[in-house]
This record gives sequence, structure tokens and C-alpha cells, in this order.
Amino acid sequence: IYSVGTLLSVGMLGRWSDLFGRKKILTATIVISLVAQILTGLAPNYNLLIIARFIAGLASGNIAVAQACISDITTPQQRGKSMALIGIAFGLGFALGPALGALISMFSAGHSLLAVSIVAAVLNAINLFLVWKRLPETHVNFAKGPILELVRAAKGHVAQSNIGTWLQDARRLLSDRSFTVVLLLAFLQVFGFVGVESVLALALHDSYALATSKQQYIAFMYIGVMLILINGGVTRPLIGKLGETKILTAGQFMLGLAMLLLPYFAPNQPMLWISLTLVAAGSAFASPALSSLSSRLAPEGLQGFALGFSQTLGSLARILGPLTFGILYERLNGPRSLYLTAGIMMVGLVIALGSYRAIQARLALHSAPVH
Repeated sequence: IYSVGTLLSVGMLGRWSDLFGRKKILTATIVISLVAQILTGLAPNYNLLIIARFIAGLASGNIAVAQACISDITTPQQRGKSMALIGIAFGLGFALGPALGALISMFSAGHSLLAVSIVAAVLNAINLFLVWKRLPETHVNFAKGPILELVRAAKGHVAQSNIGTWLQDARRLLSDRSFTVVLLLAFLQVFGFVGVESVLALALHDSYALATSKQQYIAFMYIGVMLILINGGVTRPLIGKLGETKILTAGQFMLGLAMLLLPYFAPNQPMLWISLTLVAAGSAFASPALSSLSSRLAPEGLQGFALGFSQTLGSLARILGPLTFGILYERLNGPRSLYLTAGIMMVGLVIALGSYRAIQARLALHSAPVH
């Protein structure tokens, strides 16, 4: 239900940030997220808990706005390196989030949901303070001028936020074949990664005899740590030298290879860690490259909408991936279902290779100076 909320909001929030400024949307969504975390902890029944998580999902669509902030303050050539910073943050959450939740639960017996929700609300409050005090408005139309002028400018954009204009903007984005290819690749990458994440604990138990929650957590923490190291130490320097398209292609290949190795070499422990390294490396390469390409291929004034479009497909993949791979895991003899994931990644690789020249040509056109 959390992902459904994100699916419904992320494109809208990205577009609103184009129309009204990034900081306003970020501030509002962090407040909503803070309230949703408090509601989660205080929910007296299951129905209200579901509503609270849905609201939190709506607020989490602000990831596209954060990416748009990065797009605003970076040159096209530097964008991929900066998008990798989000990958580092994702890796930190992947590695530390479950451990923090488990630690809080240990010291709050009987009230673990409330305790975890309070900590999450406090983190949101800190985030809100930092955005309010430290983050400047990055959108060029809202970055300068007296506050009343900025308010009038925002009101002037309200007329642009009707459904007809949004559909026109969507058609404008989708008319670019290179952009639609990037959207498809974004869906496939998230679909495969999240699908594997959802059945990895089962595969570790069934194929590698990692039966305890501690052993499985170590494997997930390893992926998170590798995401941090590879995003910071490998992706950031390489993406500036090689470009997003080559990095994306390498990421698709590594993800596909990892999905082949995981079931094929089970229960070989060294190959398990090699495979998990490839999972992290593939995601660390592909995700920043896809975000950067979505931004660079977007027309002027539609950065937030384009990134929201990409994240919308990612949210859809986060809903369909676990559902699909959970069913396939049962129907296809457990870990062998990962071979299908490898096939999906290889389809993405073929699409990336086949579209390489077209995407590079579009990037060159978008980067050309206007006379």
C-alpha cells in the first residue's frame, strides 16, 4: 500500500515542483511524512494503519523532487556523478535501516511499532529543519526575488496544472523515443532488483543454508555497504568519464550476470558473495545513470515531471516485482526463478545496446548551445 501511494503521487509531485518550486513541495511532503509516521505509531486498528502507510507513500513521492533539485544545480556532464549521491543515501538506508529498527524493537518490548514510528518522525523533523534552513530554492523561476513576487509567480502557474496541460506535457515527453526507452529500462531495472530483493531471503535459506535472520541480515547489509562504496568510489568517477549510457549498459549486464550466478553456483559460499557484489554494483551503476538520462533528455521546464515519470514506473515495478517473483519462486522450483530475472535484465541489456547511438545523439542535441 505504501508503494501504491508513491505510484499515485510521484509524477504529480515532480510536475508541481516544476510549477511551484522544489523547496515548497519538499517542505510540504516532509511535513506530511512526519504526520504519517506519528499516525502509524498511534493507529488503534489495522484500517487506520493502512491509511497511515498510504499517506506516507504519497509523501515519499518527493524522491523525484530531490532528483530535480540535483538537476537544477548541476551541468549535464556532472549530473550522473551527483545522482550517485542518492545511491549512497539509498545504500545507507539499505544497510542501517533494518538494524536500527531491530535495535529499537529490542528496547521497546510491546511498543515496538510506536517506538520505531517516533524515531522515524524525529528523523523527518530533522530533515524538515535542514530543508527549511539549509536548502535554497533551486528552481530558476523561484530562486530569487521578494516573497510576494514568488507567491504571485506560483499562483500564475496554477492555470498550467490542469489535466489537459499535464496530458500534453506527457505526450511531449513520450514523443521522444530515447526518453521512452529510458523509461522502459528504468522499469525493468527496478522490477528485477526489487523482485530479487523480495525472494532473496528465501533463496539464501533454500540454496545457501543461511537460515537465521542474523545470517540473512548480514547478506542484505553487505549489499547496502557495497552500494555505498561502489556509488561513491566507482560510479561517481566513472560516469563522468564514460557517460551514462555506457555505465547503464554495464549495470544491466552485471545485474543479469548476478541473477545467473546466484542459483547456478548454489551452495558455493564464495560465489554467493561475488553474486551479491554484482547485484550491488549493477544497481549502483544503473540507477544513477537512469535518473541522469531521464533528466538530461527532458525538455526545459519539465525536469521534475520527467523524473516523476521515471519514478512512477519504478513505483509500479516495486508493486509488481515482489508479487510476480513471489509467485514464480513457488511455481518454478524456488531459486531457479532467478533465471527469469536474469532474462529480464538481459532484455534490458539488449535494449540499451540497441538504443545506444540514438540516446547519445539525443544527449548531444540537448547539450548543444542554443543560438
